[in-house]
Amino acid sequence: MRLNPFKRKKAEPVQNNLSSPDEWLVDALFRGASSSGVKVSPITAMGVSTVYACVSVISKAVSSLPLCIYELGANGDKNKAYNHPLYQTLNLNPAKNMTTSEVIGAMVSNLVLRGNAYALLSRDGLGNVRQIMPVEPSDMTLQIHPVTNEIDYLVDGKKVARNRVLHLKGLSSSGVLGFDTTTLAKDTIGLSIALQDDIASFFKNGAKMGNVLMSDKNLKAEQVQRLKEAFDSRHKGSGEGYKTAILTDGLKPYTERFSYQDAQLSEQKKINTQEIARTFGVPLSKLQIESATPRANVEESNRDFVTSTLRPIVVGIEQALNLHLLSPSQREKFSIDIDMDALLRGNVQARYNAYRIGRESGFLNVNEIRRMEGMNGIGDQGDIYLQPLNFVELGSEPANREEPQETTQEDEEEG
Repeated sequence: MRLNPFKRKKAEPVQNNLSSPDEWLVDALFRGASSSGVKVSPITAMGVSTVYACVSVISKAVSSLPLCIYELGANGDKNKAYNHPLYQTLNLNPAKNMTTSEVIGAMVSNLVLRGNAYALLSRDGLGNVRQIMPVEPSDMTLQIHPVTNEIDYLVDGKKVARNRVLHLKGLSSSGVLGFDTTTLAKDTIGLSIALQDDIASFFKNGAKMGNVLMSDKNLKAEQVQRLKEAFDSRHKGSGEGYKTAILTDGLKPYTERFSYQDAQLSEQKKINTQEIARTFGVPLSKLQIESATPRANVEESNRDFVTSTLRPIVVGIEQALNLHLLSPSQREKFSIDIDMDALLRGNVQARYNAYRIGRESGFLNVNEIRRMEGMNGIGDQGDIYLQPLNFVELGSEPANREEPQETTQEDEEEG
């Protein structure tokens, strides 16, 4: 029997192990009903306004930061690498019909909500990355070797080369796969969904019962309908309330005494909002929620948000981009950085104070400050650095300092 070498083999079914289960298995085992009885998934979690606000605030903050590739000088200087192929990819068109902000925003949203973010890298013949296309995490399957921890990536069941996948990981115990935030916080998020549904159902049903008339007699359906129509015609509608009602045939009015505050759902919803904000590391002031935090402490809270929440995400993205987009030889000459100084642009006073310190200390000149503000330089005079005369080594005399002249008796007489 002769074998045809050109005959295409039948594709073998993908075998997934417990270290990298399919989305449906994760959903069945871990994303089941929460303690409140509500099933939580990334989609249902985004229906909670607090979760949506947290993911939106973080993703928009990171995606708004300038991303660029720099050429490293021998003296440690960094200059924008305009001629590098990645410059256009990172700054203008990283993917078809998507801007840099949209690509980074999509990946950060998945990273914050699901703990992992993926993108497919398209390379040219020289190995340079030309496109960065985000991939829905549910479309990505991972096969992890139990000994070497090497990862094989499959998109829609098809294996993809490792150098074509950009994988961002969140909080992790193994460093291979990030924890799914919606899975870990399913009880907190599920309680919010349950409270939201309960409140919606409460107001959907009018928040309280209508007028109730009680009778000890057994009334026929025709009698009940006639009494209802007669009562509604006199007391229902705008301007018809509080009129005197005369009840006959043993009818008695009944008023439901129920207060929505009795269930303390409003207070529980407030507590749950704080728990979700704590889970994502977002201060309440960023969620447009009034809190007991004094206004003077809001700025410190925002600074902590930048250093504790945003910076770890930014550093992880920078390291992943440098590792996957640059070759080992290129990493010696180039670096991909995200400028977090842009976050200071929201505070004019803090920004100008920083410029003043840099100018007076001698490590910033006028042209550099103007370029950071998006303005053109003023020429060669703007390249001059100031040198503080009082900053000298301890025990040495300042330069160009004139010694005081001794006053003689003749000078005093002439004076």
